Parts: sequence; C-alpha cells; structure tokens
Amino acid sequence: MRNTLQTPFWKAAYESLPEAVRQRYLGHVQRAERWELALDAAVRALSQAKSALARLFHAPAKPRSAH
Repeated sequence: MRNTLQTPFWKAAYESLPEAVRQRYLGHVQRAERWELALDAAVRALSQAKSALARLFHAPAKPRSAH
C-alpha cells in the first residue's frame, strides 16, 4: 500500500480483496476512506455548532408569579 489506510475497517476491506485485484482497487478504497473521514468530521462539526448555538440562545426561564 503506497498511501497507508488509517482506519481498521478500510485496512481489513483492502486486505480482504484477492491479491490479484488489490492494486486495481486501492484508489477506490482510499477514496472511500477519505469520504468517510470527511463526512465524520462534518457531522462532528455540525453537532458542535448546534450545541454552541443552543447554549448561545438558551435563556434562563423567568420566575413566574404565583398569582
């Protein structure tokens, strides 16, 4: 593997391919791993942004009168 794969899932997927076709599909596996990592980072960033906005706009409730 020229560019080593980072995740155990994609390493195992690559190694499960027959030896004769590994080089042919290495680019596809690397590209799939990059997409997965990018989507994971995007979801994580959006989740953090959502949490930050929720904290920013969360106003404590005003005490209400009993009457």
